[in-house]
Amino acid sequence: MENKKIRGVIFDQDGLLFDTERISVEAWNLAGDELGFHLEESFLCTIRGANAQDSAIRFRERFGDAFDFLKLRKRKQEHFMRILREREMPVKLGARELLIYLQEQEYKVALATASTREYSMENLERAGLTEFFSLMITGDMVQQAKPNPEIFLKAAEKMGEEPGHCLVLEDSLNGVEAGIQGGFVTIMVPDLTQPDQKLRSRVERVCDSLLEVRDWLMEG
Repeated sequence: MENKKIRGVIFDQDGLLFDTERISVEAWNLAGDELGFHLEESFLCTIRGANAQDSAIRFRERFGDAFDFLKLRKRKQEHFMRILREREMPVKLGARELLIYLQEQEYKVALATASTREYSMENLERAGLTEFFSLMITGDMVQQAKPNPEIFLKAAEKMGEEPGHCLVLEDSLNGVEAGIQGGFVTIMVPDLTQPDQKLRSRVERVCDSLLEVRDWLMEG
């Protein structure tokens, strides 16, 4: 496709903009160990990009209707925030370079994340990236979680652009599916989950890093 048709760029947050999914796995495992549950990577990859409600459904499908998801999630979140705040904010390779390029070229830029606004603002401020995002759509602003495209459609609407003129950048299977279903130009930048050949054939491309996304846009 011609990159010149893209006027807006929509970023996911965890695993795409910030290298936080590894911390999330660490936190899930700590919480699971405390409460006697082993959480396999094959299961955790199904909840990336999902909101708490959808995650609760998947946990109960996996562990039974009596499973206390709220208790596990509370402990996971406590571990996650403790670890995240103990360490330097883990900005993904190429994130800053891509955002600077988008700002210079006057693209519209949005953050679309299932996480809360408070958490997202704290992350952006710690990373020094707040100035690059003119728009933020968080999980509490939509009814349906990824893979439903609602959050991306709302971001495009707020930017005043059609989905076909917006680039969605995602790392998770749920997020990529949301981009595709919404009619967006979708690029996957894999983090912990790699796409299979079928998914590779459905996205615009798969990039190893956000630097590669910048280079692709620069090719025009």
